[in-house]
Amino acid sequence: MKRRLLFTCLGLVATLAQAESTARWVQASSLMLRMAPSPTAAVIGRLAQGRAVTLQALPAEGADWCHVAVGGDGGYVACRYLSDRPVPPPLAGQGGVPADQRWVGGSNLLLRAEPRADAAVLGRLALNTVLQQLGEDTGSGYCAVQRVGGDAQKGFTACRYLLRSPLAWAQLSEPHQGGTDNPDFDPARAFWIAPSWELMAHYARRVAQQRDALGDAAPKGPDEQLERMKARLSGQVLMLKEPPAAWLPWDALLAEAAAPPSREQAQSLAADLNLWGGSFDDGMPDGRSARIAAFVQALPALPKAAPSWWRGDAELAGPGDSIAALATRFGAKVQWLHESLQPGSQSRGSIAPGVRIERLTKPLHRVSLLAGEALRDDVAVPTQNRVDWDPTADYNCPDWEPGFAHGDADADTFQRNDLTPRQASGAPVLFRFWSARALPAGAAHWTRQSFKLDRDLTGFVSGELRTVDLDGDGIADLAWLQATGRGSGHMGPQPVHDDAWLRLLLANVAGSWRLLGVDQFSYGCGC
Repeated sequence: MKRRLLFTCLGLVATLAQAESTARWVQASSLMLRMAPSPTAAVIGRLAQGRAVTLQALPAEGADWCHVAVGGDGGYVACRYLSDRPVPPPLAGQGGVPADQRWVGGSNLLLRAEPRADAAVLGRLALNTVLQQLGEDTGSGYCAVQRVGGDAQKGFTACRYLLRSPLAWAQLSEPHQGGTDNPDFDPARAFWIAPSWELMAHYARRVAQQRDALGDAAPKGPDEQLERMKARLSGQVLMLKEPPAAWLPWDALLAEAAAPPSREQAQSLAADLNLWGGSFDDGMPDGRSARIAAFVQALPALPKAAPSWWRGDAELAGPGDSIAALATRFGAKVQWLHESLQPGSQSRGSIAPGVRIERLTKPLHRVSLLAGEALRDDVAVPTQNRVDWDPTADYNCPDWEPGFAHGDADADTFQRNDLTPRQASGAPVLFRFWSARALPAGAAHWTRQSFKLDRDLTGFVSGELRTVDLDGDGIADLAWLQATGRGSGHMGPQPVHDDAWLRLLLANVAGSWRLLGVDQFSYGCGC
């Protein structure tokens, strides 16, 4: 027993020693973190003296470059500037550091030509930029400074942002370090250096916890600093780049379904059509049902595609694209607003991170295919209300509603599944999507076809195909498919009744049928 305990303790010591051996500290005033192990590689950031990093792998003896992790980032630094012992940060007037050296304690601090708030701006100073302070504040709130190194640019900046030691940004701005709570995390101070929605959320949660702890003695009403944070963030206009959805060519899906069965084929088809669970969990020994391929092959052929109304990918978008993806596709920007600051908001002054409204800066055409074989073209600004941006909360299916995400289901489907139908007015919507172009004038030409399916073979019993020729040139521009069978249900046995629960929307883009969107009737969300 003693021997076993000894070996256990030795193993623990060895494990701890190995873990400790990966910790290093920066021993240079400003160490460049690079994308690759090369002096010409892109610089990701700069690490101040005393900053702790973690080796991703122990370097070979005499290695020039070390792969390190810093907070949530990774990169490469010159190994010779790392110490295996903690290094204190530099301090003005100590350890050979000039007494007049200062570090910028803000983000994008303005460097002005004269010591006043309306003076010309010479440049912007990043956090922890090294400066020489040339003179004290004479009453204006501005100090004369000069950049250290580089062009040695001179100017004036706000004295209150000049620090005698570099700011340990990670210690200030990261709520967790090394898997544990960071006791030095200060979301309020970090926010005003680099405003972000995430830091605002952490501050809101901290205020709420403090008030809960105080009980009846807690302050009432809005928190002044939280309201200033919301106002600082609301109205941001951002150039966001998110790759828009790549629409699968229908011919490629048909070819994939006709290929010899394999695990890769089955998983790919399941992902393309979002068919998981229910009728599609049995069949093939590779773990993914052969029914998906059989279903695709059993669908009726689409009309022959040729160039018609939509000439390229930049002219339309599926309904599931995020606002950032729409901005990328249509060459627009994104504006973020805080819901609580909008007119009529019921959450004004609430001690909570709240809802972020994300909207495009340009209007689009929201096209709706209606059940009565009609089209509706509404000019609208794409907008999404987001709560899942908040890093302090675990949201399980925020704003979930039963039914289709991009259209309407009939009341009977809701009733069969003991669900409350949504309130809808007018003709039911089969599918919605975005278009950069207005629909052509004149009535569109519709076709409609019903067909039977083999439940055992495909998982469905019937389907419907509708096509739409928008501009009367005899070429279909849209195809809508709906399949009826036993849906997946929610958190229990698969329903024994049949629902029209799967919809596909295809668009003829430059003479090729493309899968624009997949929509399923949602029976439930979360657990």
